[in-house]
Parts: sequence; C-alpha cells; structure tokens
Amino acid sequence: MKHQITLVGGQILPVYVGIKEFNPDKVHFLVSNDSKNGISSLKSQIQKVKYSEYICNPFDFYEIKSICEKIVEKIESEDEVSFNLTGGTKIMVLAAQSVIHEKNLQGFYINQDDTFLKLPEYKQSKINTEISIKEFFTLSGHNIFSYKELSDYTNNDFNVVKTIESFANTNKKYSSITNHFRRKYQKIPQTGKESLQNGVIVTWDTKSIVAVFNGKTIFNISSDKAMDLFFNAAWWELIVAQEVSKWNKIKEICLGLELPFKTDNKIMKNEIDLLINTGKKLFFIECKSGNVKQEDINKMKIIKQTYGGLISKSVLVSRYMVNSNILEKCKELDIEVFYSYAFNNIEINPVSKLITTLNNINAKGSI
Repeated sequence: MKHQITLVGGQILPVYVGIKEFNPDKVHFLVSNDSKNGISSLKSQIQKVKYSEYICNPFDFYEIKSICEKIVEKIESEDEVSFNLTGGTKIMVLAAQSVIHEKNLQGFYINQDDTFLKLPEYKQSKINTEISIKEFFTLSGHNIFSYKELSDYTNNDFNVVKTIESFANTNKKYSSITNHFRRKYQKIPQTGKESLQNGVIVTWDTKSIVAVFNGKTIFNISSDKAMDLFFNAAWWELIVAQEVSKWNKIKEICLGLELPFKTDNKIMKNEIDLLINTGKKLFFIECKSGNVKQEDINKMKIIKQTYGGLISKSVLVSRYMVNSNILEKCKELDIEVFYSYAFNNIEINPVSKLITTLNNINAKGSI
C-alpha cells in the first residue's frame, strides 16, 4: 500500500499534482487551522483515494515532527511511504525532512518548471501529470463556467473579423465609433441607429452593422455574432486566438470564458478573454483592442491569483502601445505585455510573433 504524507499550505495545485503523479492509496494531510479549508475543493477530485487530516501548529517544529513520526509508526513496515514537501511553512518542511532522513524514507518537492526533486538523493525528474481546465477551476472552488471554442465560429465570422481588422487599421473613424458606443451604452440595444458628431451614421441589429459617412457606406458586416465581434471587440480576441492556437504546447484553448457567482450563476463574476492550458499551467490572456486602464491590470491580477495560482501566467496582448505607468504596474505584478501596433496596413510586432513570446514565458518557468 502506498502512503503519501502531504504538507498543505496556501496552494492546493501542488498537493493535487503530487497525488495524481504518484497515485498513492492513502494521503495524510498535514494542515494548519488556516490551510485546512483549502483541501475541501480537492476532496471531490480524489474520491478513490483514502485520506486523513492532522491539524498542527505550522511553526512548531517538534509538534510537526511528532505528528509525522506517529503517522509513520502506524503504517505497516512493508508499505511504501513518501512525503510531499511542496506545501506548508518552512518549519513544516524542515520537520518532515528530518523524519525522512532519520527513518530513511522518500520525499519529493514539485518545482515551478514541470519537474520534481526526489529526496533524499535530490534527483530531478520530469512531471508526467497533466491537469485539465476543469480540474484547475474545480481546485479553486469554481466548477461552473462556460466558454466558446474556435470551432464555434464560421468561415463567415472569420471573414467579418478580417473586415473589422481592415477597417480598424485603415480608418480613423473606427475609434470614433467604438468610443461613442463605449461612452453612451453600458449595454448596447439589440437594434438602433446613432448619428455621431463627426457625421457618421451607424445602424445595427443582431446580425448586421452598417456605417455611412456623407451618404457613402464605409463599413458593412453581417454575422450572427456581429454585435459581439464589433462592439465587444471579440474580433481582436479571435485574431489572437487564431494565432495562439498554432502553439504546439496547447492542450486546451477557451475564448470568452465566463465565471458566474456561486450564489447566483446567472450573474457573471469574471470573464477571461482567452485561456490557454498547456496541461501543466494556465495562461490568462487579456486582449485589448483599445486603451489599457489600471482596472484592466487589477482584474488580471485577481483572476490569476484566484483561478491559476503561482503556476499560472498572465499575458496582456494590446493592439496599441501601453503607457509607462501600465508597463510599470505589469512588471510589478509579473504580467507579460505584448503589443501589436498596426495602422495604414503597417504592422509593428504582429500577432504572429506572439507564439515566440509564449515560448519564452514558458521556458522561464512560473515565477
């Protein structure tokens, strides 16, 4: 029988990875009063594994060591025992490590680069376990969410995206139209007609948008997703998603992922423009076709901390150069910034280079 003694801290993902990678028959969780609630979301994921919980003072070396020794003493001598040292406080790790050395046992520490360190020989090996998006979110206590996939979009939708991109890159009236609607409407009506100060007249319904200037049509699209693609700037998200989908590290990709409140699943709490799963970590990508604001960066920070943890990465993909204040804040919060500026059909740092950026981020590890 395989036993795993696991130190539990603020991050649940390395606890789950340790269980999934080494497949123990029973897990002994060493928790504090602060960390004991963290494993509640884990239990539904390990239903076939037996487990016990032991509450300790995470800063009392001798108490922690005594608990570990008592656990080991109750295990049959022919059974296999290992320690997951990834979580918990430094004192918890030191206490568990002393038991490993004194009793000639095994242990491991899960690194941030998809490897684990095996004790006591300190040999580094690759982690084989892959985690799905559903598993990632369930571990954070959020198992209800919805999203779109690239296959949900038709060839016509992609042609519409090209039309919007061309209009946005070559006609300054694109910004005046989008800014007008952003200022006037919190939620744009299903049908309507707007006359802008610069003389542009925009008429729309759920399947079409037409812009006329001086009696001449300057923009015209038709799609079931016309309003989302244009007014909500989903066209930019789709362009980024198309390029990112070519990355050979991707296992899953989600567009417009929506997470409702637990208390009312009809009200959205957070929306993630683009979510990539490599099987090892999540990449939260915020796609901005207009100006980037402080609240956009704050949102990215919260989403990463809440749903992805330390192992995840946040990436801002902006259509324009971002100002120095935003860059400084992104650096402080470990948010990678990629901007693809295009105007008059001249592309600077095109989106096609984004995969190179993602490869560099992935190679650097998680922190």
